[in-house]
Amino acid sequence: MIEFKHESRNDQDGIENLLDLVFSPSRINLSSYSLRKKIPKVKTLCFVAKNTDGSIIGVIRYWPVLIGEKKQISLLIGPIAIHPIFQGEGLGAYLINHSIKISKKYGWKRAILIGDIDYYKSFGFFQQKKNKINFPQPTDSKRILLLELENNSFKGVEGKVVKFY
Repeated sequence: MIEFKHESRNDQDGIENLLDLVFSPSRINLSSYSLRKKIPKVKTLCFVAKNTDGSIIGVIRYWPVLIGEKKQISLLIGPIAIHPIFQGEGLGAYLINHSIKISKKYGWKRAILIGDIDYYKSFGFFQQKKNKINFPQPTDSKRILLLELENNSFKGVEGKVVKFY
């Protein structure tokens, strides 16, 4: 049986091992990691999936970021990772749907991530058309995906994504 729980300090090593397996240790060089460095996660939205032996087989994390000159607060979703043996079983979808539901409960208005639209569109994500939201380079602008947790929450939101201070 798989358990879904809030991430705890005791999960740190297991999460890092899973992320290394899924994305490789060089993942820390990605532009999205520069937005997370030395910034606390949004703990209420970070979840793990644990196997019957207690090993971590899935994780989703959220971080606060600011967008543009108006410093519009947003959630940066990721990383999201599922152990390769368990991919395709719906664990990632569960973690995404569950955490999105919780983020709405806590009053968050918008979320962004870097990912594949073909996968994330089923969760309500869309590619920006009118918005001009820019991530630190190098980031493929077609992979910047937006999610309105509140209707029209991206209206007028544009500019550079920066760390939350």
